[in-house]
Amino acid sequence: MTATQTDSVLQNKRSQLARLIRAQSSQLSVDQGEHELIDWMQGLNRRHEAVTLLDAFSRTLADVDAALMAMKEGSYGTCTECDEPIANKRLRAIPWTSHCIRCQELIDLQNHTGSAHWLG
Repeated sequence: MTATQTDSVLQNKRSQLARLIRAQSSQLSVDQGEHELIDWMQGLNRRHEAVTLLDAFSRTLADVDAALMAMKEGSYGTCTECDEPIANKRLRAIPWTSHCIRCQELIDLQNHTGSAHWLG
């Protein structure tokens, strides 16, 4: 993918995420009609789901912004952990990635192991 194509893909993803964040943010408002317990619980569940999605969308948006900045700085496509090039196949699949597959797997393993540690 050329730099122009990558920039276009990232800008489109950024716009999509901004729309999704606005849509999910509207789910956080409190409904005035929630007087009964079941309605209140359902509203609470919808807001929890909206917060979860907002968190995921916001993290991806930050990754997209970081990728756009890396393009401007000339460091796009270099792993932020090991400074090795990120495979083109990975960049085509996830243009906003900042880690090579090896480093991402290590990060995922650490996150998974850390989560499991707190559970047990």
